[in-house]
Formats: sequence, C-alpha cells, structure tokens
Amino acid sequence: MKVLFLCIVLSVTAALAQSNLLILSSNSSPPTVGMEGQLDVALPLAGLITKPGDHRAPMLLRIAHTQPHGTLTRYDLRYIGRVPGQHDLRNYLFTADGLPATNLTALNVAIAGLLPNPHNGWLEEQAQQAPSLLGGYRTALAVIIVLWVIAFFVIWRSGRSKKAVASNAPVQREPTFAERIRPLVERAAAGTLSADEKAVLERMLITHWQRRLNLTSANGDELIHRLREHNEAGVLLRALEDWLHRPPGRGEVRIEEFLGPYKQLADPTPAEVTA
Repeated sequence: MKVLFLCIVLSVTAALAQSNLLILSSNSSPPTVGMEGQLDVALPLAGLITKPGDHRAPMLLRIAHTQPHGTLTRYDLRYIGRVPGQHDLRNYLFTADGLPATNLTALNVAIAGLLPNPHNGWLEEQAQQAPSLLGGYRTALAVIIVLWVIAFFVIWRSGRSKKAVASNAPVQREPTFAERIRPLVERAAAGTLSADEKAVLERMLITHWQRRLNLTSANGDELIHRLREHNEAGVLLRALEDWLHRPPGRGEVRIEEFLGPYKQLADPTPAEVTA
C-alpha cells in the first residue's frame, strides 16, 4: 500500500510539473526558414542546456538567457528553423546530466516557408502569356529557312537576268581599217591635217599595203614608188599628196571613193600603226 501511494504521489507531482508552464512572449508571426525566432517561457526545470546543433537537424536552438521566475525558471529560447512546419523545442533541450527533457510540456513553434505552397519551382512568378502565333524555336527555324530560300531564289534570278542582258547586248567589234583612217582622210581632204597626223596616216597606209601586197622585202623609195603606181594603193596615196599641196576647201572631194578599196576587205586587216 505504501508503494502504491508513493507512485500516485509521484505521478500527480509530475503531472503538476508538466502543467506548470508559462509562456511569457513569442513571435507575433512564425519566422521563415533561416530567420531567428524567439520563445520566452517559464519551465519547472532548472539548469536545462542545449547541445551543439547538427547540420542535418531541422532546427537550431540556443538559450539566450535564464533567470528565476517564482518557483519556475525563465528561459529565453532562440531558434532557427531549416525546414518549414511545426517543431517541438523539447527535442533540443537536455537536463544538466545530458538527458533529454522529455518530461516537459510540448514547446511547439511554427516555421514558415519562403515559397508559397504549392509552388511550381520558379524563384520568380512568371507572367502568364498567351501562346504566340510565331512562338517556338521550330517555327523561328522554319521562318529562317524560308527567308534563306527566297533570298537564294532572288540572287539566282538576278544572276540569270544579268547573263541574259549580257547575251543580248551587241557584240563590240574592232573598227575596220577604213573606219580607223576615215577621220584622218577627212581632215586631209579638208586641209586641216597636221604634220604629225600626216606622218601617222602615211605609215598606216604604207604598212597596210605592204602586208596586203606581200612587199615586206621592199623598203624605202622602192616601196613608196611601187605603192604609188599600184592601181588600188596609189589612189589614196596620190590624193593625199594632192590635198596637202593645194589650198584647203578647193574642189569637191569624194571620200567614199577613196575609202572603197579598204571597205571591200572580207576580213579585218591585221593591226596597223595607229594614231
């Protein structure tokens, strides 16, 4: 009977001790993860301690200050939560002997999360946008390919047009010997041919007929004499001497008759001495 009575007394005392808890102050709102919270509470046990925090533990707890508070002991508890939710600070308090203070009333605190619940994982809220008609990298790639094909087609057509214009352009031929000597002959007939131009025209005529008549072995006075006596070569040579020794503008000169032998050539003559 005495043993039973003693157990009842101890049980009642423990119950009274557990219910004898006074919360003096706490945070007005739950701190967020990583922020320090505070709980000022009076407990029936004195000499409570905390142990160095484990980096894997969801809560860090330290005792900032203690002082007697009547029959209780006042504890200024500071805590930092690593995981949002409800936490019991009893799990981090120990007696002076290093035993867990499990005989205390629950010291529940709340830790708020930094991100709303539920959360999609974005650190910043993404604005909802209507799908774009041209959105997506595939569409952009298709547009680039189409533009490239159009540019290639335009360049190809432009090149063909230039070739067509070039093919339709008249072929530029070298002037014939008659066309080259005509300006000099006209000035000689008009009496306006200079001494230098006279020498050029004579060299052109002599060289032309020397090649045409195969008189490459003749030279000097013999060549001049033979060309002056030739039926075709001598016509313009003798006329040239006549024009240069008479007053300008005297008589009518028929240029086409003198250039006739040079127009009737089937092919352009070899390059002559030019002005």
